[in-house]
Parts: sequence; C-alpha cells; structure tokens
Amino acid sequence: MKRGTSARVAIAFDIDGVFKYGREWSADGLAALQKASSHGMPFVFVTNGGGGLTEATYGSHLKDKVVSAGGQAAAHAELAVPEAKRMVLSYTPWESQLCPDLRESKVLLVGDPKEKVIEVAKAYGLKKAVHYSDYAQQHPTVNPFRAAMEAGTSHTAVANATKQPISAKTQSFLSLADAAASEAADPFKAILVMCDPYLWYEAIQVSVDVLCSPTPLQLEYDPHAEPMPIHFSNPDFLSKFEHPYPRFAQGAFKIALRALYEAKLRALRVAEETIGEKLGASFRQWGKPTEATFRFVEQRLRDLAPGGAGPVAAERFYMVGDNPASDMEGVRRANIFHRGSTTSWKGVLVKTGVYKEGDETNGAAVVVKGVGEAVDWILEQEAKMN
Repeated sequence: MKRGTSARVAIAFDIDGVFKYGREWSADGLAALQKASSHGMPFVFVTNGGGGLTEATYGSHLKDKVVSAGGQAAAHAELAVPEAKRMVLSYTPWESQLCPDLRESKVLLVGDPKEKVIEVAKAYGLKKAVHYSDYAQQHPTVNPFRAAMEAGTSHTAVANATKQPISAKTQSFLSLADAAASEAADPFKAILVMCDPYLWYEAIQVSVDVLCSPTPLQLEYDPHAEPMPIHFSNPDFLSKFEHPYPRFAQGAFKIALRALYEAKLRALRVAEETIGEKLGASFRQWGKPTEATFRFVEQRLRDLAPGGAGPVAAERFYMVGDNPASDMEGVRRANIFHRGSTTSWKGVLVKTGVYKEGDETNGAAVVVKGVGEAVDWILEQEAKMN
C-alpha cells in the first residue's frame, strides 16, 4: 500500500470517569470536544457500558448531558458529537464482526432491560435471538424458582398444594417433549452477553444449559457438540454506581457463570482435559482493553478522519480515560500489537474517575486533572510534531 505524507491523529474518549462522575457531568466536557473539533481532530467515545441502548439512542442522551453541563459553551453547541458512528459501546463491534454470521441462527441473548437488548439485537440483524427470560417463561421447568417468585410463595413442594392430577402432569411432560423435538431442528449456535442481566440465577442456569447442549431440552449434555461460543461485551469486574463502594459488573457475572459451568461439567463426569478444552474454546471477551475492541476503534477513527482511511505517513491515536486497568491497558496492548509500525497510541489518564493519586498508571503518557486538560495536552503534543 502506498504511504501518504501526512499523519492521521485522533482521540478515543472514555465516558464514565471522564465526562461524568456518577450522576454528575463535567462542565469542561463540551468545551474540550469543541476544541478538538476546531482543530480538525476526529474522535469517538469508547465505553464498556451501553445499557442495552442502540448507539443512536445512547449518543442522543450523551449529547443532551454534555451540552447541558457545558454552561456558557453550550451557547455555541453546534456539535455533531454523538452521532451513532462516534459511539463505540461495549457490544458495538458485534454488529459488523460477529452478527453477520449469526443472522439466521438461533442465539441466546443475555442482558437487561429485555426490550432494549432485543431492540439492539434486531438492529444488528439477528433474526432468531431468544432472550434468556423469555426462554425460561416459555419452559417453566427451566427455572424452578420463577413461579414461586412471581406468586410470592415458597418453592418447596410441601408448602404448596398439589395443582395437577397425574394425567395433567403427563401432558406437561409431553409438551416438554414436543418443545425438545422442535428445538432439535433449530439448535442454539451462540450465547451473547450484551449487558448485565437482572436475574443472575435464571441467566446462569439457562446459559449453562445451552453451554452443555445446543438442544438443552433434549439433552442435558451433548458430548458430540462443538463448544458453544459465549461472547461477553464487558470485562469489568466492578463498576461505580450511586452506592459509595463499587458494585459487581459483567466481569463478575462471567466469573460466576464460568465457575458453575465448570462445576456442572465435573458433576456430569466430563474428563478434565475435555473441560479445559471447552472452557478455552467457548469463552470470548470483547470490550476495553481487548484487541478486538481496539482494532475496531482504530478503524472507526480512520473512517472519521478528514481524508478517510487512505494511506498516511503515521497514525497517532490518543486514549483519554480514567482506568489504568482498562483504558491504559488497552493502549499498552495496542502499542505491542503495532510495534515496528507507524501506528502508535498514547494514554492520557484523568483524575476524575477510577484513578487516584499514587495509583499505578500502567504506562500512561501523562496524568491530568480532567478532560479539558487532556485535550489541551494532546493539542500541545501535536503542535510540537508540526
């Protein structure tokens, strides 16, 4: 490929801890984005969140919040900030890199709120996505606690009156057999954990069932089936909410699910070697700091550049984030991937989120107070290059 003579420079911004801190939004965010825009510097927003929203919806909400917090700068807020193409949510890469191969396949969808998650799945072209809670409702025996939860009663048989005569129970099993036969003709092909599920027990039970067998109503464990791919969009173990201390996030759900899947395989007396192979082949991670997400971000930044994704003499990307283990780790891995090439990353760590004074910076090029100083530093670096 012929190399160009100019450099491509662009910024990837984290959102949580950079533009917002809990429910509070930065007063400097809008001015920082306007300054980057005025210097012709393309940028995207990269978050391990998403909340089951589409990129367009998330971007619209983000723009409202950033502009509202911008104070006087909001008077000149003609900013094409959060168009969908500038939003990279935890699951955004799936639309082009994962879902095209699954459009006609039956997939288990994990995450809430259900309606929002299903909307995203449809927008990505998934025609046979089945939400975990819908699956449990359609097959009531899958989750033995759902009926008791909805009725507000105990789940134990001794505390409940017998509801069905034997003949009706037999009919129930016949219905399950019919469902199993139908499922055999259309087995699950993948599990997509889009965001955090509200009902961990039900989500884990259904997911483990599908991991053990692509037709879980027919077979408890299918030794001949290929390992079931399960994709997680967010590796974060903890996340900051309104509670004073961090709460479990999707990474914690993954740990719990993986541990219970492994324990279930042992209970089924699956060979240890096979268990290791299945765990290694099934679990696939997306989101910062994974290579898949950073390669996607790079391509999106190239597409947004004034000259498009054509050849250039060099590429200099900046990551503005608050998390050394996520944002700065992604930068570190990206520079290893691009070692010996003309593409490089620099991490700009802000003090308004996870990072606290004295913490390990994980190789950040600089530590600054907030997003305003971050953009100023980037522009100063680029001025020195010209």
